[in-house]
Amino acid sequence: MQFQIYCIMEQLIKHTKYIDPMIDVAFKQIFGQKKNKRLIKELLEHVFSVKITELAFVNVEHPGETKADRNAVFDLQCSSEQIGDFIVEVQVKEQAHFDKRALYYSTFPITAQAPKGKWNYDFKPVFFLGLLNFSLPNIKDKKNEYIHRYSIRNNETNEPLTDSLQFVFMEVKKFNKPSERCKSFEDKFLYYFKNLPTFVEKPDTQNDSYFEELVAAAEYSNMTKAEREAYNRRLKVLRDNYAAEEFAREKAAKEREKAIDETLRETAAKMLAEGVEPAIVMRCTGLSEEEIAAL
Repeated sequence: MQFQIYCIMEQLIKHTKYIDPMIDVAFKQIFGQKKNKRLIKELLEHVFSVKITELAFVNVEHPGETKADRNAVFDLQCSSEQIGDFIVEVQVKEQAHFDKRALYYSTFPITAQAPKGKWNYDFKPVFFLGLLNFSLPNIKDKKNEYIHRYSIRNNETNEPLTDSLQFVFMEVKKFNKPSERCKSFEDKFLYYFKNLPTFVEKPDTQNDSYFEELVAAAEYSNMTKAEREAYNRRLKVLRDNYAAEEFAREKAAKEREKAIDETLRETAAKMLAEGVEPAIVMRCTGLSEEEIAAL
């Protein structure tokens, strides 16, 4: 029975050649597997300007210290004894306080490093990368920038207080460069990351081995049955949510239009009752001659 349901779902969901890495399940499929470790390792090296000699995947579930404390589940967490901890989050739906969420999530790897007993607070740095399908509300747009870097610095001298917390937010939705204009690693990455689900055929990677590997890892046909099931379930939920939100927006828009129309008609009726000329009422309310006559 379960297999039959899965087959029906496969037929109903129209798939592209490549999975969408903005969907958390797909992102983990591409970047969160040991066989594809190079993809996340080199991405982190370029984004944070570090050289990582070794990198290990870490359990992404972080329970609170007590049952009453809030848990945290990351999309991806990696650790390097040489460099520090890396958190990567992909976010499709806009959040008003994603910046604070990033800060909150960064505290978990820090507290995890605290030993029992005495401690001098010398912890490894934490690096946070957010791949967002929206623009952060608190960021002032300068020259249509889509990559934003933050650290803890002196407000006057710009000198760093510490390098133990670094944040990079990449606004995927804002990125719109064509492939021929993508020169830096970050631009090339964002180009493929954003456009993968739109490619009908294998894109030209100019024989760049990193992006050859990225494109291959994102092929829908390369996933196992269990991986496709997980992806399809997540895709269906996102599409259902989108359809519900679109319906709610359309309904709200129609209700607003209806309320405005009723208000205009009430205003027009009052103006006519006060003896205002119909032509003036038409100009003031925007109602047609037929609508005015009906009042």
